[in-house]
Amino acid sequence: MGQGSVSFHRSWGLAVALCCFGPVAHAEVQDYVQAGIVKVVRGDVQVQRQGAAAQAAAQQAASPQTVSPQVLLHVGDRLFSGDRVVTADGAAVGITLRDDTLVSLGPKSTFVLEQYNFNESSGEGNVAVRVVKGTLRYVTGLIGKHAPERQQVMTPTATIGIRGTDFIVDVASE
Repeated sequence: MGQGSVSFHRSWGLAVALCCFGPVAHAEVQDYVQAGIVKVVRGDVQVQRQGAAAQAAAQQAASPQTVSPQVLLHVGDRLFSGDRVVTADGAAVGITLRDDTLVSLGPKSTFVLEQYNFNESSGEGNVAVRVVKGTLRYVTGLIGKHAPERQQVMTPTATIGIRGTDFIVDVASE
């Protein structure tokens, strides 16, 4: 066999691998797309990764987990769907989501970014957040401007459909 047939076999093997494994790799990347970025941190603020983001972190640490331990958040850190953010006494954090939605958490707060999808090209997406306890300030971004019904804030006792642009939620500790 000549050199041309070796190149053909290598190319054919690569094409077969991409066809078979490409969709799986694409699905994992889609689940691990950045939802937002930390812009301000005051005090002890931690994140616990869940879902695809936790699996990616676990792969780097060579341990199979779907929930990561809590780690300190810093300015510039990325957030992903499924992340749980916890602020300590006297702490606060400011987060900007990809559609320019602003989320601020006060002291002793627990927040989960349940779901976040945003298409920069079309401006379409959806956001669902859960306030477990503490204080949240939420200022809508492009998702809220294009489709306010595609936003949801959940608390232990209510689910809020967002129609306004700026509001505060305070969930008392039990």
